[in-house]
Amino acid sequence: MRARLANAAWALAAGPAARAFRRGLEAPGRAQARLLRATLEAGRDTAYGRAHGFASALGASRPDGDLLRAFQDAVPVVGWDGVAPYVDRIAAGEANVLTAEPVRLLEPTGGSSGGTKLVPYTRTLQGQIRTAVAPWIADLFRHAPGAARGPAYWSVSPGVPHATTEGGVPVGFEDDGAYLSPLHRALARATLAAPSALRHVRDVEAFRYATLRHLVAHADLALVSVWNPTFLELLLRPLRSLADRLAHDLERGTLSVEAPDSVRVGLARDPARAAELRRLAASTLADADLCRALWPRLALVSAWADAHAAGPAARLEALLPHAAHQPKGLIATEGVVTIPLWGHDGAAPAVTSTVIELEPEGGGRPLFLHEVEEGRYSVLLTTGGGLTRYRLGDVVEVVGRVEAAPLLRFVGRAGPVSDLVGEKLHGAHVEAALRGLDLDGFALVAPDGGARPARYVLFWASTAPADAVREAVRGLEAALSDNVHYAHARRLGQLGPAAAFRVEGDAEAAYLDGCVALGQRLGDVKPAALHRDGGWASRLEGRFVEAPTPATRPRRP
Repeated sequence: MRARLANAAWALAAGPAARAFRRGLEAPGRAQARLLRATLEAGRDTAYGRAHGFASALGASRPDGDLLRAFQDAVPVVGWDGVAPYVDRIAAGEANVLTAEPVRLLEPTGGSSGGTKLVPYTRTLQGQIRTAVAPWIADLFRHAPGAARGPAYWSVSPGVPHATTEGGVPVGFEDDGAYLSPLHRALARATLAAPSALRHVRDVEAFRYATLRHLVAHADLALVSVWNPTFLELLLRPLRSLADRLAHDLERGTLSVEAPDSVRVGLARDPARAAELRRLAASTLADADLCRALWPRLALVSAWADAHAAGPAARLEALLPHAAHQPKGLIATEGVVTIPLWGHDGAAPAVTSTVIELEPEGGGRPLFLHEVEEGRYSVLLTTGGGLTRYRLGDVVEVVGRVEAAPLLRFVGRAGPVSDLVGEKLHGAHVEAALRGLDLDGFALVAPDGGARPARYVLFWASTAPADAVREAVRGLEAALSDNVHYAHARRLGQLGPAAAFRVEGDAEAAYLDGCVALGQRLGDVKPAALHRDGGWASRLEGRFVEAPTPATRPRRP
């Protein structure tokens, strides 16, 4: 009952933003110009605004259409390299750099030329994210009312130690829901089947067990929202093998892992549920039927389902077939791009939260939302966090329309980026890592999606001793872990450690043949440090160089 009331209040509180969003879909050009004008006026006297023509774009009370074009004429498109020096100034403690309002924190995300970027978060950007969450919640509870009739599991990840920059700026959110307003945060917490305090459990196996312990206590679980579908798959996979231990904890109201007291809140004794869990786990029920029996009222699962997430999403749907499955919109650390709407193929652009431009795949002037037609586009963002005409690196496809706005589907990352489970490995980062290892001869990093868990492999044409190869792959693993998303996936067990494959024969010729077999023209094949396709162990002659295990180490006399 508490969860139902909180969800009803949340949907009611989301109403004004949801209605404004719907009006924005009817006139996206007007909505985007209004948002852009407010952003430029707020930033015109910042260091970035003065250097990049904000005042020139604003002119003297330009009409909406003229403002949009003047903005493109005056302000350049930038990537992270164009923003990084300004973020460095913010990290050093300087004010009025990208935004006039204070930067509350710098949030880590994966970077193209290095391991991690630090994205500035301001009060305005957090408000824009709330403005995007509201229409999704309102739409979701309207069309899938069962999702509002019980507690929810909102993905919580094991936390990492927080830090501050030399200039005193905090790095990273303390709480996964910190972008919500205090009211919305309180309402969301009232619906939680598993407490947000789980982020304090650093050990991944203990974190998974503690999460599962909370979830099995809730037969009325109604909604699950995660980012990566493999996160939930890995969480549920040991359910049957852990059943006796979970039942023991259910009987006693305990939690048999080391965790802060805040993680144990709400863990009451439930002998009946414990007996049911034991009975179901001992039965011959298939895994999907076991999940259905444990959580019969699960109405909705929200997770990534596009691009590389399509396969894992299909596996998750097979594991939880009794629930509806809704793909997430495109939400980057830098800002919200799209919002899923019930019954639509694709997602609606966040017209009231983010100024969005779409660069045509074949080149040409970036287009605003009311200008685009069918095709593929790269995304540019302008947000209240200080990123202006920022090339996000994501590619979307126009797949239809909702009102006067395009429906967009995430296609993948632009450029050489590998993203099996959300790790976002960039080619430039991998190239720098290999350069730092000073490897002689052919060297390539590529995913091995067939391994369980998936992993990355260093394909190296080397005659060096096996120990030297192992040392190289350890160095690669360390360098890849500079990427916050890769390190996170490793901690969660979504990725295994990097492996080494010693390439024999003519490596370069085999690589060319492999690229041609994948559909590239021979003359278009370029040397690459990172290849996004797997299967290279079958295209390149050689063998894996496995790390030593206790069974193979010399024994002491």
